[in-house]
Amino acid sequence: MAALFGVLFVARIGGARRALVMQRWPAFVLAGAALVALMRGAIMPAAGLGALAGLAWVLAPSLLVRRAAPPPEDPADTAARAVLGLARNASETDIRRAYRAKIARAHPDRGGAHAEAARLTAARDRLLKGKRR
Repeated sequence: MAALFGVLFVARIGGARRALVMQRWPAFVLAGAALVALMRGAIMPAAGLGALAGLAWVLAPSLLVRRAAPPPEDPADTAARAVLGLARNASETDIRRAYRAKIARAHPDRGGAHAEAARLTAARDRLLKGKRR
């Protein structure tokens, strides 16, 4: 009977309030259990369940929120990080430091290949442009 009442209650209320009820469903379940315990004459368990219902009302939305997965990284950014030897969470200074260290060995004026220097520069520019977005 209580489950039927719960289904009818949720179906009857509007969209915004329905979202609020669905976020806080553990509080409603505990409050229902407290009411049942109170009707059976168990005052102390009813008080405990009521306190838990209040706690669930406050904490349930933050505990039940679904964490969004981080957006997938562009494969070109992954390749640029591999060229410079950087982690995904590298800062601008880390990018610049890795570029300077690698270009010192790969620069054409120091005997390196022009293609390798161009690849390092393109990787640096891509990653720094991504940091500014």
